[in-house]
Amino acid sequence: MIRISKIIAALFIGSIGSFFFLNNLFNLESAYSVVSYVVSGADQPNYKIFGPVSSSVSLNYLALIIIMVIEFVIGLLGFYGAYNLIKNRKKSLKEFNEAKKFAISASLLGMFFWYGFFVIIGEGYFQMWQTIIGLGSVEGAFRYGTICAALAFYISINND
Repeated sequence: MIRISKIIAALFIGSIGSFFFLNNLFNLESAYSVVSYVVSGADQPNYKIFGPVSSSVSLNYLALIIIMVIEFVIGLLGFYGAYNLIKNRKKSLKEFNEAKKFAISASLLGMFFWYGFFVIIGEGYFQMWQTIIGLGSVEGAFRYGTICAALAFYISINND
């Protein structure tokens, strides 16, 4: 039962990354608008951004592409990790634990991505917390980063 729950956890990670990638892909202009709004430093009522901001279409699309590629990789690693866990679910403890590496990698990448990109860079540097659009993204990123961290811990413990 514990092994099955770890497979489900890996599927959750794959789903999180994939859903965000697909939502951005199918709403590309909206995703671009949000990224552009944040990195331009528009509507900063309290703290002004102390460093450079971007109004470059190319740089803003590059930022969005980086975000989407990482979301895609999280999804891919999560699903591939689940596949490896399914394939090794009836094997020895050692083999099952070795099969966890892609699921754990997906979880850790998700944690570092959502905390690093959105909480540290977005909230810390671009002051996203000052706007409704930015705050929603930061709050979501905190949730997803926390979920990824908890699932990374759960998948990695050797209680199977």
